[in-house]
Amino acid sequence: MWVSNINESDGNIRMQVDFRNSSSATHADPADLRLIDAQHHSFRFTQDPAGCTHWSRTEFANGARYGPVTICYRPDSLAAPLTLEWNPDMGMFCCTADLKIK
Repeated sequence: MWVSNINESDGNIRMQVDFRNSSSATHADPADLRLIDAQHHSFRFTQDPAGCTHWSRTEFANGARYGPVTICYRPDSLAAPLTLEWNPDMGMFCCTADLKIK
């Protein structure tokens, strides 16, 4: 997962996410992503703001790509730190990746 073009507007944080099959990941799913704010509250993506991509789980494999998609979050506060947590459902023994975005 590659994240770029992070910006804030009207209480929302927006970013572009591009998924590339360079690991054992076989899907992209917005349910695997959460924004964690400075108070450790967790937020799911929102598709309401203009320009936010409406997407659902997408299967891909063998070097395929999905995206970029624009994902948006509306946390209680945009104060740092903000962390994007990726927790793909890839079985019993997997991973969580945290990307500090602010």
